Amino acid sequence: MSRVGKEPIVIPEKVTVDVKGQHVKVTGPLGTLERNLNDGITIKIKDKQAIFTRKDDEKQTRSLHGLNRSLVANMVEGVSNGYLKKLMIVGTGYKAEVKGKWLVLTLGFSHEVYFEIPKEVKIEIEKIGRAEASIISGLQAIIDFRSHDKEMLGAVCAAIRDIKPPECYKGKGIRYADEHIRIKPGKVAGGAGV
Repeated sequence: MSRVGKEPIVIPEKVTVDVKGQHVKVTGPLGTLERNLNDGITIKIKDKQAIFTRKDDEKQTRSLHGLNRSLVANMVEGVSNGYLKKLMIVGTGYKAEVKGKWLVLTLGFSHEVYFEIPKEVKIEIEKIGRAEASIISGLQAIIDFRSHDKEMLGAVCAAIRDIKPPECYKGKGIRYADEHIRIKPGKVAGGAGV
């Protein structure tokens, strides 16, 4: 048995899980998510718990057992509590603002970058205090991304980070709040003469 797959998912009070064949629909206070399970994996709802089983012990089926359980557990967590990711914008003159359904980024390019915000994702730009600014040199903004869909949230944050990834000499760019950037030393002037 898969150690992850055999663990039942406890379904919270305000969350409902509907199963029709391989299709799973999870509804909660924050929204609704749907997913099709892989072939060979079945789910049963019993006593407010979701229990996953597999049809055989083939290597592929064993690996999908834990995966499908984790995906449905993320759906249950998302519709009940939601997910939060933070991105930091580091660099002098860099800015971020929300205009309607667009996130507008000023990142040192010759133009502003417009990123369309999916309707499942909520964005909020935090005010930067002196304490945060003193910890990270050049910190201009912290952007909070909230969603009930963990997969969508990760894809949106990765796409925004790819617009201007942090560079290795000054750390300028867009990075995750918990990401550590190793800063390389620059070239040292003087030294050996020719």
